[in-house]
Amino acid sequence: MLELDRLSTRAGDFRLEAISLRVAEGQCHTVLGPSGSGKSTLLHAVLGTLPVTSGRVLLAGKDITHLPVERRQLGYVPQQLGLFPHLSVGDNLLYSARARRIPEADYRSLLDRLLEITGIGPLFHRRIATLSGGERQRVALVRALAANPRLVLLDEPFTALNESLRRDLWWLVKELQRERGLTVLLVTHDLSEAHFLADQVTVLIDGRQEQSGDKAVVYRRPATEAVARFLGLKNLFPAKRVAPAEVECPVLGGRLAISDGSTAQGEVWLAIRAEHVALRQTTEPARAGEARLTGTYEAVLDLGEAAMLHFRADTGALLEVRCGSRVLRRLGIKAGDAGTVGLPAGDLFTLPR
Repeated sequence: MLELDRLSTRAGDFRLEAISLRVAEGQCHTVLGPSGSGKSTLLHAVLGTLPVTSGRVLLAGKDITHLPVERRQLGYVPQQLGLFPHLSVGDNLLYSARARRIPEADYRSLLDRLLEITGIGPLFHRRIATLSGGERQRVALVRALAANPRLVLLDEPFTALNESLRRDLWWLVKELQRERGLTVLLVTHDLSEAHFLADQVTVLIDGRQEQSGDKAVVYRRPATEAVARFLGLKNLFPAKRVAPAEVECPVLGGRLAISDGSTAQGEVWLAIRAEHVALRQTTEPARAGEARLTGTYEAVLDLGEAAMLHFRADTGALLEVRCGSRVLRRLGIKAGDAGTVGLPAGDLFTLPR
């Protein structure tokens, strides 16, 4: 549906360089990154409100790089929603279709269905200023979709809402994808939002495309240190690859077996996600392909359904550990307790250093 081919643009002194990604029809592609990484700049280049300095924007195979905004057939929900406060909800909803001179017969059935799905039909004659934050979000989303765009661009539209409203709108987007085949390019810095909505993700850091791919692959195997740290991976330790399936990591006790298939050679970061660090009983026999560390649990936080722990190994390494609260309670772990953790070879991976 949408393809960006080495797209570059500039906003003041900021440069976005050679971004390439694809958004398949009916899917959600999420662009992740910290503030100032170029996420909104990318959307403006796709929308046509920021000129492209090189590369192409293709929609269903057609080059739209230099088309004016109104001819791109894109829906857009900006961070600040962009609703017209002097117009009613209904006039806001009809604005895009009327601006594009779309006959009412071509959009009315879709608009009625969207009003039904979102539950904002009773608000049709209300002023924008009288709406709650969640109601405004729904209006902005319906307005972007009412003209039946081929693709909708969402620029962190749920950030200002409370958790309950955000999740309601996430489900709404999923329902629209299922019912209408909605294609979405979403910008966010929220990892849980991306995990819920995205099929594919792209991570931007300082205007550079660090990694793109299936969300599960990117999360489980970040390609660079910058991506790993943005995704919240704390367990990164200096190491050296000494064989295709072995690394030397003094802070984790010496040589460890690894089966990540990486081609990174020499000096590397050895990494493991917090949820893959295994809690073990000291008397439990060692498992094949698993390194063992003994040490002390410095901090234990039970969050209800999940738990987070800090484990200080006798080697000096500090590991973040995540597990289910039931596991934590079954083992009876408390801060200050001595313990043992396992590092399965299949969950260890390396990054260039």
